[in-house]
Amino acid sequence: MKRASIVFALIFLVTIATFSGCVSQKEENGVDVNTTPVQTGKTVSYLKAKINISQPYDLSDLNSSGQKVVIIRDSGMRLEAIVTLYGITYPFDDTATIPIIETEEDAIKVLNSFPDDVALYVLPEDVLYGEKGVGTVGWDAYMRERVALRYAKEDADYNLYGTAFLIMKDQRTVVRVDESPYLKDENGYANWWLQHATDTIASKKALGYGPYATLYAALMRSLMVPTKVVYGLYYDIEEGGVWKPYAWNELYINGKWVPVDPYREKIGVLSRYYMTLDETVDLVELDFSCYRSNLEGKGCKPYTIEIIEQGEVLESEINK
Repeated sequence: MKRASIVFALIFLVTIATFSGCVSQKEENGVDVNTTPVQTGKTVSYLKAKINISQPYDLSDLNSSGQKVVIIRDSGMRLEAIVTLYGITYPFDDTATIPIIETEEDAIKVLNSFPDDVALYVLPEDVLYGEKGVGTVGWDAYMRERVALRYAKEDADYNLYGTAFLIMKDQRTVVRVDESPYLKDENGYANWWLQHATDTIASKKALGYGPYATLYAALMRSLMVPTKVVYGLYYDIEEGGVWKPYAWNELYINGKWVPVDPYREKIGVLSRYYMTLDETVDLVELDFSCYRSNLEGKGCKPYTIEIIEQGEVLESEINK
């Protein structure tokens, strides 16, 4: 009986040892070869959503480091797509400065230094359209000499980031945004976000986020800094998690377009809640049949967005 107990105990110990060896086989350096290595590296936040929206948007042209688009169905009238949005952060470049323009020759030299597809985003309104009062982002001497240039001189060595932030901060303090700018004309149509930058700065009220972004673009362009107007949708958590039409900017800094949200006072940082629908020189360059509606009363054709998932992903996985 005693012998049988000893045999049973030996079998039990051998079994335990064998099982333990399978679970944790150790190499000579002590690494557990059966343990799945933990993925390490920089992560970014992401949001994946299914969107159904009226044309004329061509979302397939808007793939970038911050946004990936997969078209599901394109009927020509409506577009259905899966859009993945990533939080993006650009490193600051403290060496970037605003060009000092004292003569016409200085301005021409700076203008010629930009690529052709960039120079459009700094030209004054009368050059773009042949006359003043046609667009919404037109800048004038008052904006440059009395507003924008004053902030450039306040910032040390005309630093671009510093000046961009000072202008942004003061604009946020002075200009109020009316989020319901749907003013009907004599035909009963809602005029959506069509307000010239000079009117915005004079009235100190922006009829929506569009005019707010166009004013910032006008001020930055007056300093010869190419500036885009970006139109899209923003997922506003502060208002309970709703998607709403929104506009922000991009500044051309040392060969790269850097995102800027002047209303939320952010430079080089955008969360995963910004969905780009169009990038434009001027809001009037968009198809405003989308923004004029007598029946819907909200200025833009209906869209539906369903958030599928959101979380964190390795930055190295985004470009795969």
